[in-house]
Amino acid sequence: MATAPKIPTPIHEVENVLAFRTKVGADTVKGGETKDLGSVETSRFDKIRLVADERISSTCNVLVRLTFMEGNELVAFMDTVLLTPHAQTTRVYDVPGTKINVAIDGIGAANTSGAVDVLIYGQF
Repeated sequence: MATAPKIPTPIHEVENVLAFRTKVGADTVKGGETKDLGSVETSRFDKIRLVADERISSTCNVLVRLTFMEGNELVAFMDTVLLTPHAQTTRVYDVPGTKINVAIDGIGAANTSGAVDVLIYGQF
């Protein structure tokens, strides 16, 4: 009995790059305040991955906001992620548009603060 020749599985080259990150040591926001962390060009990516965590030392929740942009205009919300102290999340998005803005909101009393790390990886 003859066996079929082995055909190697094609290798699909996928590249992941760090497209955005908060400053080393986390970005902080006080309760009741909003902080714009910046924007990231996403037009060259097929997918993006959001990785966000709130530091254990935080005393308020933090809302991470991703907003679609066209040029310098904020157009529409893409997603929001609510983090609690010592929580983390990872989300993947298809077809991420051309540019997104990243911002954080402190959810709590004025005497509280939250510290977060936000990273966005792009996949070609």
